Amino acid sequence: MQKISPASTLMPQQFRIINASEGFRLEVSVGCLWLTRPGDSMDHFLMAGAVMELHERQVLIQSDKQPAALSLMPAQYRLVPLKTKISAWHVPFMAWFKTRQSWVTRSSTEVTGRGLRNHDQSVTHV
Repeated sequence: MQKISPASTLMPQQFRIINASEGFRLEVSVGCLWLTRPGDSMDHFLMAGAVMELHERQVLIQSDKQPAALSLMPAQYRLVPLKTKISAWHVPFMAWFKTRQSWVTRSSTEVTGRGLRNHDQSVTHV
């Protein structure tokens, strides 16, 4: 089950630099965020309901005024990991599984031009 972070709040004109190198989905729930990413020549303004995937090491997000808004309001957002971390017992299991998977691949039926060729070289047409 994927753990969803609690909502974070940025007060008007407050900013935060986040490390999103492991991959996160930014979900804006309230207000407007101004987002700047390294290597991206455009800044992004994300309104409530907007979602953006982030993969960069340093992403600057700042609470910004919504278009036509009379007052500044805090922005709320969530950072949701794009992939879940593997627990310690999964690592040896995955290594074991990969060795078995390559064994099955080597010993399985080969697909040739018009049919399936078994190891005894007979052709079965499909």
